[in-house]
Amino acid sequence: MIYRRIYDAALSQASYIIGCAVSREAIVVDPARDIDRYEDAAAEAGVRIVAVVETHHHADFVSGVRAFATTRPVQVFMSGVAGRAQWTADGGLHADASTRFLGDGDTFEVGTLRMRARATPGHTRESLSFELLGRDHLPTALLTGDFLFAGEVGRPDLGSLATRGMTVDEGVEALRTSLAMLNDMPDGTMILPGHGAGSACGKTIAGLSETTVGIERIINKALRLQGDPVKFRESVLRDIPDPPPYFARVKAANEAGPAVHDGIPFPRCLSAAEFLEATARPGCVVVDMRDWGSWVEGHIPGALFALLDQWFAPTVANYLEAGDEVLIIASATTVQHAVRIMYRLGIDRFPGWISPTEFDVIGAKHLESSGCDDISPLDAREQIRQGGVAVIDVRTCQEFADGHLSGATHIPYVQIPARIGELDPSVPLIVYCHRGNRSARACAYLRRRGFNVTHLLGGYFPYAGRGF
Repeated sequence: MIYRRIYDAALSQASYIIGCAVSREAIVVDPARDIDRYEDAAAEAGVRIVAVVETHHHADFVSGVRAFATTRPVQVFMSGVAGRAQWTADGGLHADASTRFLGDGDTFEVGTLRMRARATPGHTRESLSFELLGRDHLPTALLTGDFLFAGEVGRPDLGSLATRGMTVDEGVEALRTSLAMLNDMPDGTMILPGHGAGSACGKTIAGLSETTVGIERIINKALRLQGDPVKFRESVLRDIPDPPPYFARVKAANEAGPAVHDGIPFPRCLSAAEFLEATARPGCVVVDMRDWGSWVEGHIPGALFALLDQWFAPTVANYLEAGDEVLIIASATTVQHAVRIMYRLGIDRFPGWISPTEFDVIGAKHLESSGCDDISPLDAREQIRQGGVAVIDVRTCQEFADGHLSGATHIPYVQIPARIGELDPSVPLIVYCHRGNRSARACAYLRRRGFNVTHLLGGYFPYAGRGF
């Protein structure tokens, strides 16, 4: 067997290429939208992709299955457990492509590889896991998608986002029942999950790229509680945050069928004059990837702030809409990576980009430098004592529970667009997070929506560390 794990650190998402060493044919499991990555990896491994497998309709990234099916001669294997994705009935497949819808226990082969589908609903109604069968017909590996992660299980509340969704209670019970599938599996069975630590598809995924059934029997609390319905439900639902708002948009796109492009729609490099002209067009949104100090000193009115770091993907996913035309301020070395991330999130209209050096040519009269200032902990404390400001904590639920500013309203930064109606635009805001990275993004978005915002320098701990 030839095996490659293709990991997207920006989305904490794993796809897999599994190839037959005899026929040199390969399967891709859960590909994202930019399918050239998998073809490049397959070529490096000396195999040819002939089949594509999807464990479920994803909510956190746009699937690449339709792109493979419509442009490549592949066989597509998808779940037929709870209805079929709408796009599969629309036609338009490659002349030599085909689709097969699988149920529990169905098998298929690629070269000498033999795989068996297992229905594992709970995270979604249609969820399948795939056993890679050995010569003795016993599973040597299990590709679990979002059913089972290292140390965690898939969230049972996300199934409600689907067209044929489940209630949370249905999801919990289905997930508990699905875990019983593991009871007779050998400890050494390899588990290849669809996400790693940091993904919002599970609460607290462990930092293991792969695991085994035996390891999960020890470290996975939900799996240990599978036999107790009451304790299981309490465990999987305790402290579960609201799903990121963009999940509903991406889930709908994957069910209906995401748009397929002839390659990644990389933007054109613009001059300062061209960029400024483009910012005036309706529907255009600027994603400013310069440092925070540069953004505060002067930015295009309405520009979002998003460094290319661990918070880039959640920021653009939740602060942009699918129809937005995105203008990018970034260096030449980062713009293509940023576009790929946005493309995987369903953002695919990029009229142009500009470098920070070229952006500096734009005159100050076209920029905004007010309405969003930094504030020190001492000055923040004085403003809070005087009153007339609202304090917004944009960290996670656990961070907020561990300690927060007195009187602060808790709205995680990814939830700001969905919950902006809870804020009074006539009241100035002081916004903070752990160290200032997430709150800077929230401040830029709130400024775009017309709020008068102040950003707490250094985040929570410089404030709390002074005894405030």
